[in-house]
Parts: sequence; structure tokens; C-alpha cells
Amino acid sequence: MDLQTCVTFDLPFKYKKLLLYPIAVRDYTTLSSAVQCLKTDKNSIPGGKFITMSELEYLYYASRLEDGVPYILHFDRLLSLVLKDDSSFSNIPESIRRYKYNDNNKPIFIIEGEEYNHKDFAEIKKIIVEQNDIEVPDTNISKEVRDSLEKAREYKRRLSKEKPASLEDYIISIAVATGWEMEYIYSMPIRKFQKTISRLDNYIHYKIYLAASMSGMVEFKDKSFIKHWLSNLDTKDKYSDVSVDLDALQNKISLESAK
Repeated sequence: MDLQTCVTFDLPFKYKKLLLYPIAVRDYTTLSSAVQCLKTDKNSIPGGKFITMSELEYLYYASRLEDGVPYILHFDRLLSLVLKDDSSFSNIPESIRRYKYNDNNKPIFIIEGEEYNHKDFAEIKKIIVEQNDIEVPDTNISKEVRDSLEKAREYKRRLSKEKPASLEDYIISIAVATGWEMEYIYSMPIRKFQKTISRLDNYIHYKIYLAASMSGMVEFKDKSFIKHWLSNLDTKDKYSDVSVDLDALQNKISLESAK
């Protein structure tokens, strides 16, 4: 069965001998911490010494540094979530032994006696990212530009004076809007949870805009502004909401910093 079908119907995806499951909302906080191991951007580190490293090799290297991020611990916890194997991952000193170097001094990790290398890590990462709708750095955009766009996004949020909703708020909002039991929401795959929030928000705004337009009291100059609530919400450009006004926002950010 292909990955997209498994993602659509919240089924585990088989990679070699492993069954990788989507992560549930109840493990959202754990994922938020552990997912750092999938969001490294080694090629943007000054000096270029890590470009020739595989991503797995970099995780092992960085984890050994005295002040490094414990990426291997994060990856170990992430595997425990997607493999639904808490019992074998509960003892960190024991489980960490599964991360080794082979005879060629290349990093490998061992699960149920099977060895997995950097290519396997890359494939497993793709699966986990897709299953759980994880946002990873777009390496097609330079880090400098990404940082500027993130600053623009943050400044735009500050201008709106809206405090971001917490995970608890999102859970309650879905329960209020749908009537679903809390326990059902806790067990939802994170991907479905996030898409439900986006779809509900789009649905509510669609009804508001459509009612305003049909009342005759409001006229939208751009008729395409009102998009049907079943329209595709996916966007290839995650910075589309700020990239057009980036220069103007950067100037404002500079002025704000100078105060």
C-alpha cells in the first residue's frame, strides 16, 4: 500500500520490517520536543564542514558535543512513538546502545536486530514528516531568507495583537465546534487534528464571507476572495502570507528594534 493511501486513512506504513504509525494528539508535546532531530539544517552552518556528512552522521556528531543537542535521544523517543514500542524504549541508557558505528565508521541504528543506515534514516524521516504533517526547513530557500521571513511572520502576528492559541485551546475549540468527545480528539492522528483545525477555520470564515456578500450590505472587489470551504488548503509556499510584504515589514522590524 502506498504512503499517501496510508496517510489518508491513518494506517501504519511498512518500511522494510518496520510498521510506522501516525502519532496521536496525546503525544503532541513529546513530538514537539523530539522532532528537532528531523529539523536540522546542517548545510547552513557556517564553514561548510558538514555538507559532505549525511544527516544521520551529523546527528551522531552533534549529539556527542559537550554543549550539543541530544538529537539521538530525540530520535530514540521519536522512534518509540512511531513504532508504538514504549516498553523497549523506556530505558534510555539501554536503548541508546542501538545507535552505533559500523566497521566503516558510518552511523547505524539497530531495531530488532536489523541494521539501518543513513539512507534508511532519510526514508524514515520522509514517512514520519508526511504522516504527521511536520514542517521541516525548506532547503531550497537560504537560511538568511528563511530567518527574515520568520521575523516578518512574527512581526505580523505582533501587529495583530493576537496571542497564539495553546494546544489545549485547539482541543477545546474542536470539541465545541464538532461535539466530539475529548478522548476521541486525544486519539486523533496529529495530521488529522491539524487539518481539522484548518478546515473548521476555513468553513466558518466561508460562511461569514458568503453571508455578508449575499446580504448586499458588503461587496468584495475581488470575487475570488471567497473560496469554497472545500477548496484545497494546502500551499506550496508556507510564507505566502508574508513574502509579498517582506521588505516593508523588515523596515518596520528595524525601526521597532531601534526603540
